[in-house]
Amino acid sequence: MESTLAVLLSFGHGTMYVASIYLFMALFPTPLATIHDRDHPHIMKQRMRGVTLATLVSLAATSIVLWHWQSLDVRQIVSQLGLDPRTAVPSVVVALVLMCVLFLGPLITSHLEGGCGWDVLKRVPSSLWNQPIYLRNYVVGPITEELVFRSCVVALWSASNLSMTMCVFVSPVIFGVAHVHRAVSLYVKGDALGRILLSTLLQLLYTTVFGWIAAGLFVRTRSVMGPIVAHIFCNLQGLPDFAKASQYPSYKYFIWLAFVVGLVGFLVLFEPMTRPGVFVPE
Repeated sequence: MESTLAVLLSFGHGTMYVASIYLFMALFPTPLATIHDRDHPHIMKQRMRGVTLATLVSLAATSIVLWHWQSLDVRQIVSQLGLDPRTAVPSVVVALVLMCVLFLGPLITSHLEGGCGWDVLKRVPSSLWNQPIYLRNYVVGPITEELVFRSCVVALWSASNLSMTMCVFVSPVIFGVAHVHRAVSLYVKGDALGRILLSTLLQLLYTTVFGWIAAGLFVRTRSVMGPIVAHIFCNLQGLPDFAKASQYPSYKYFIWLAFVVGLVGFLVLFEPMTRPGVFVPE
């Protein structure tokens, strides 16, 4: 019974998160943009207000459920939500190392292009609110999504005695499905149906795959900070561009090897680096 309720509550969190995006835009419309202009400054600010409120509600609701199911005190609830400061730093360090290994190929191509993969940080203005796209992509988006889809969803699944395999590999499907709503915006803008389907499937795929990584980090490090940092890292890097190797004929085999080594290295290092007692406190 608890496992079924946990899944239903998780879908409820995802639904509320997406609904909040449109609710605030409907309550505070602007004649300068439509509800589907997701990159318009006014729309972005309203969306961020909505998801922030939804995240706070989800955290409160999950805390109440955990208290009711397991009679946990405040400290234990904070730990279950991955908010224990004692695990934050190890989780962040492990996440950064693993992400750098996984993105070895893209980081090398970025270096060959004259950058380091982090150049976007130099373009972040002192006032994030004046450039809300940075605030959305690198602050509000990653933090709220990880708090809802990892802290709340995975904590509920774990508390309901669903297996760790389910928590890591199945719960991220909710995270992936929550991004499908963007297909509506593409349809309204007049994009071809085939392009919409391909874009939606690709987004569902990579958000779910990232969800596996984030959920794995959350479960293994017992902190949401690692997943948040990994999320920001992935947003900074974007999807790996394998075609860039062909732009550097002298290095293309080395770049392809870096992509393979990065993936294999990530898979090999994930378990030992997240093993309790190694970097993460037991």
